[in-house]
Amino acid sequence: MKEKLVIITLNSTARIGLYSYLSSIFHNYLEIESVLLPDVTPKLLSSTSCILYSAADIQPKCQDMLPDHVHELICIRTFNHTYLHKILQIPPGSFVYLVNDSERNTYEVIRQLQDFGISQYHFLPYYPGCSPVSPEIKYAVTVGEVHLVPKTIPTVIDIGNRVVDISTINEIIAWYHLPLNLADEITRNYINHIVQIIKLSNQQLSQALDTQMITQAIINTIANGVCLIDSSDSIQMVNQPFTSMLCLLNHDLIGQNLPALLEDHAITCDLHGSSEFLLKNTNEELIRLWIQEIDTINASRMYLIHSYRSNDTSELMDDTTPGSMTRKLYDFSHIITQTPSVLHLIETAKRISLNDFHVIIQGESGTEKEVLAQAIHNNSRRHDAPFVTLNLTSLEAAVINTELLGYEDGAFPGARPGGMTGILESADGGTLFIDGIQYMPHYLQSVLLQVLRNGSVKRVGGTRPIPVNIRVIATTTKDLYQMVQEGTFIDELFFTINSVSLITVPLRQREADIPLLLDHYLKNVFNNYNIAPETILSEQLLQYLKQYSWPGNTQELNNLCRHFFSIYNRELLALQNLPPYILNQIAANQSRLSVAEKQILNLIASTPHIGRSVIKRLLEEDGVSITEGKIRSTLQTLSDHGYIKVHRTRGGCEITEMGQVILIQ
Repeated sequence: MKEKLVIITLNSTARIGLYSYLSSIFHNYLEIESVLLPDVTPKLLSSTSCILYSAADIQPKCQDMLPDHVHELICIRTFNHTYLHKILQIPPGSFVYLVNDSERNTYEVIRQLQDFGISQYHFLPYYPGCSPVSPEIKYAVTVGEVHLVPKTIPTVIDIGNRVVDISTINEIIAWYHLPLNLADEITRNYINHIVQIIKLSNQQLSQALDTQMITQAIINTIANGVCLIDSSDSIQMVNQPFTSMLCLLNHDLIGQNLPALLEDHAITCDLHGSSEFLLKNTNEELIRLWIQEIDTINASRMYLIHSYRSNDTSELMDDTTPGSMTRKLYDFSHIITQTPSVLHLIETAKRISLNDFHVIIQGESGTEKEVLAQAIHNNSRRHDAPFVTLNLTSLEAAVINTELLGYEDGAFPGARPGGMTGILESADGGTLFIDGIQYMPHYLQSVLLQVLRNGSVKRVGGTRPIPVNIRVIATTTKDLYQMVQEGTFIDELFFTINSVSLITVPLRQREADIPLLLDHYLKNVFNNYNIAPETILSEQLLQYLKQYSWPGNTQELNNLCRHFFSIYNRELLALQNLPPYILNQIAANQSRLSVAEKQILNLIASTPHIGRSVIKRLLEEDGVSITEGKIRSTLQTLSDHGYIKVHRTRGGCEITEMGQVILIQ
């Protein structure tokens, strides 16, 4: 049985990206589950021995639920080196648009590219809402946001979403004691990509850039320490975090003997006596070293040493605010559609976002209600203030009041020293997103109504009112006004927060969007922007997906793409590769086969291109007496249902994917 790794993220993009990337590496060794922070439960955390947080600020929010036996890792992310070399196709000195989904993220990517030593271009930021495109600029680079690139730019380089850094991958390998040759393979690929970038960049820039400077710039972007030594323990490559952790003050380290250098700094260790050990540097900090042996092309030995502080997690800032407080939010560009009703919904939401009214978003599960809510916040004047989520289904009834209101120091036995800021107070100046407001208990409805009416909140155990200025965006799958009429929702609260209402469009009414979304989700989960649905799905499966009713809407489609990713093995996936719950629906909607029909369908499945005469002979050999006319009519029935194809002349009969599905039910 495989051990389990749980990934906890703040947004869906990171959840899908980290899952697909790590699954491609560890699918033979680990069961990987990726979840959003609001969906984390004590049961989920107890099901694993190791948790990977996509960002450091997630960790404090899970501590109250975390069992003692669970190991915690913080994910370090970097560019996908597989695609980074594509940038070097652009002539040096060119003006290049760097396209991303927001101003902040765009400038961050430009800075990271420059940190990698790719500074031979004039990068200009381009993001939704910025200044018009210059017709003189012919190049654009984007990190997975191709749909945002202006159509007038002829050359677009997509370097994909950021992936997991090698240091984090090696930490996972070390924790689960996975085969060292797996680490060696990943490390070799990593170094090969770096070397390839160096070669291309050196050819391109000639004397303008020094190869060693580019090498150092790249490895310095790795957050953990990295040092490469040869068989004689001479340093061939080292980054700044390694020298800092080991307190190696000499800047000219290349070519020096590492054990001798460590001994000069009062650090004694046998680098080849173990693959992993702890030591203390001259500042009495505990440092963990992990060593990999690497085979090179010329059969010489190289050793890659990783270093990281064993107490990194204790240095994280303690966050006393509950819930999911900080995240990268979606904007309107993330809603993929060409359906007029959805485009109208987006335009309406954009107008709503410019005002400060409360909003109710009603719609079926999986219709991107939260995406719409985040986009409204992101496009509002509150976009720099908090977007705080209140997920009523993830909070325990016993603590929901203190989570919502917060509490003062000493408010009750076991209260955290210094108290805790509640969700309502944390949303001050920003947006309170209530996910599934139809589940809000009656007494909490009263609390929320009083806060909105008075513009203040009192912590549990406190006496002073704390002013709060909150915009509420609430989602619901039920008609709240009907709940008001039934007496399960307070009418005054309904009329307070129902300043504006929106209704999302189910996917079954967005037939034209299904191919677009399918293409988008598959590219994300496979982490391959050259992939297309037609390259991995059969024509009949594609046709079925276009006609499917999608009761789970876009969430169901996204999950189905993950299912396809999990079972794909370089052959076209067919109808019979759909998950069982959909196959059962197909079977339930089909006519039941008679005994004769099933016998004949089985024969066609086992003998492609079989003809009527052979069917008759084989049935008679099994003791079944049947006329040729009966066979002809049965074949016609099976063909009408789409279970077989009857070819003309001598082509015989062939079972279809739908026929295969019917047989396996």
